[in-house]
Amino acid sequence: MSTICNAPAPPRGIADQFWPRKLVATVERWLAAYTTWRREQAAIDALSAMSDRELKDMGLHRSEIPAAVKLSKPKQPVGMTERH
Repeated sequence: MSTICNAPAPPRGIADQFWPRKLVATVERWLAAYTTWRREQAAIDALSAMSDRELKDMGLHRSEIPAAVKLSKPKQPVGMTERH
């Protein structure tokens, strides 16, 4: 049990300088995830407000709404293409 007390302290220096960047990156990831979740919820709400006939015209059943929203990918603006 004395090994815990006698263990050397973690090195300080360069690693300590990067914690603000890590914190900012974590907050940015959280914000992006939250924004994505809110957009998905808005889309689910909009589709859920449609009638069964409107959903059928789009090829959707009411039970497929959440999966359809989560599987959809944002479309690129016109004129924008991927470069390989």
